[in-house]
Amino acid sequence: MTTATVPQRTVTPIWPTPVYTADFDDAEEFNPQLRELILAAQAAQEKPVILPGGIDARKSSEDILTWDHPAVDWLRGKIMGAVTAMATDMLGAAAQDITARPLAEGWAVTYIKGASLRPHTHHSTSIAGVYYIDPGTGHGGGDPGFLQLWDPRSTAIARGVSPGPIRIQPVAGRMVAFPGWLIHQVRATASEERLRICVAWNVSYTAGGGMR
Repeated sequence: MTTATVPQRTVTPIWPTPVYTADFDDAEEFNPQLRELILAAQAAQEKPVILPGGIDARKSSEDILTWDHPAVDWLRGKIMGAVTAMATDMLGAAAQDITARPLAEGWAVTYIKGASLRPHTHHSTSIAGVYYIDPGTGHGGGDPGFLQLWDPRSTAIARGVSPGPIRIQPVAGRMVAFPGWLIHQVRATASEERLRICVAWNVSYTAGGGMR
């Protein structure tokens, strides 16, 4: 007598996309200092620098993470926490070679009402992130100022089987990080009362594990 073998059936999710989020309880101490530093630096610029791909989004120089200030030291530490978590998820034990090295670059961005950022990637970056200092005030319809992370499966989007973009609300003290190849954009800001201010950053590493 032959016993039938029931075939094993599995559904395995593949190519997951890690996204890091964290809200820092001690941000209230440092965010006002960061805001003051960023606005002072932008006021000192000879002419406004518009963020590439941005609409009315003003960019600071890319050396903000090198500024000598306790609030910047605090921010660097929080960013390294995000880098450690992302690198560990993506690389496992090899992440130790990444997180022991300094950060690559960071810049501040200020958004006025109606300012936004078109869909784009940080194609030459391994890990990209943003830290929200001031989300602005006031509320418009929809998702004002939200970060949108787009499904990287272009054919899934084309066939209508994608859930669509993941929307992340800008909240003071919130850090978000994701792979640099992930398409993302920023929805238009609705507030007329104050600027929305954040710090964006990039970290890249070589095939051998070193950060650059």
